[in-house]
Amino acid sequence: MMKTALLSACVLAGALFSCNSAPSKKERDSAVTNPELTNTSATCYMKAVGKDTFLLQVLVEGDKVDGVLDYDFFEKDKSSGILDGQLNDNILRASYSFQAEGTQSTRQVVFKLMGDQAYEAIADSMDTQGNPVFNSQDELLKFDPTPYRKQACQ
Repeated sequence: MMKTALLSACVLAGALFSCNSAPSKKERDSAVTNPELTNTSATCYMKAVGKDTFLLQVLVEGDKVDGVLDYDFFEKDKSSGILDGQLNDNILRASYSFQAEGTQSTRQVVFKLMGDQAYEAIADSMDTQGNPVFNSQDELLKFDPTPYRKQACQ
């Protein structure tokens, strides 16, 4: 079962990152005005804080979201993995399965997607295993003020 999940994760990551060509200006403009295109194409966001870089790539189909999330901390351990979640009123709640320090882990992540920006939620607390716990009410979520910014997927 774990091998199947890991293989699926690798296939998804490969499929999401294999789209090396950026959409043309005409395609980008039509995606902004056409919800059908917006809901079926991958969207990429990046945030740089000092020498740390964070990448978020999401593929939205209806309210279902798949994606890839990478945290690349300068001179520290990197974590890289896949997202599987739901989008409701611009709030993405997802399970993040990732590899860090040679260990496979899973935790919850929450993002608010707003136009060309994505804001990562700040956990209200941590559970007994050290995993973040987010408020279940969207209107009570707190977000990091520094956004990820939309960019061409690479």
